[in-house]
Amino acid sequence: MNNNNENKNIKKTNFFSKRGFISGYSIVEILVYLAIFTSISILVINLFITIIASFNVTSINRKLLESGNVSMERISREIRQAENIDIANSSSNSLQLNSVDSVGSNFVIKFSSIDGDLNLYKDGVFMGNLLNEEVVLTNLIFRRISTTQGEAVKIEMSLQYTEGKSTKTENFYNTIILRGGY
Repeated sequence: MNNNNENKNIKKTNFFSKRGFISGYSIVEILVYLAIFTSISILVINLFITIIASFNVTSINRKLLESGNVSMERISREIRQAENIDIANSSSNSLQLNSVDSVGSNFVIKFSSIDGDLNLYKDGVFMGNLLNEEVVLTNLIFRRISTTQGEAVKIEMSLQYTEGKSTKTENFYNTIILRGGY
């Protein structure tokens, strides 16, 4: 019986030594691992590219909407507080308003489109451009609405942002009733 156990041990030893258990990977295993790693790397890189592109689109949209909302709010506030529209000095792309401050002093507010900027003037003094420097005004139309009850102004404004080859345009609309017109 001892002979049988010895024979089994010899066979096992012979089997293992013939097999040659050398630690490491075979070429097939390495190729499989490389294929898996390459596939995962491509997916991750594509994910990063998509995230960066989405961030750029979101940034452009934020700049356009921020400029549009801020400028539209300023125009709306000035129109609501105005006493009347200076029709003689207003046109379809500029609006001049006659206003009175809290002390009772008269002043003039003017909004006009010049070279892609939305400029604000107070008593003829340039106060600044209401848009971000990257945003360009492509269309500005003021339409006066007059009724027996009062006056209102309808505003149509288009803003454009260009970065590299991508261009995004956003339209803004509003109608504001002057003080005392409601």
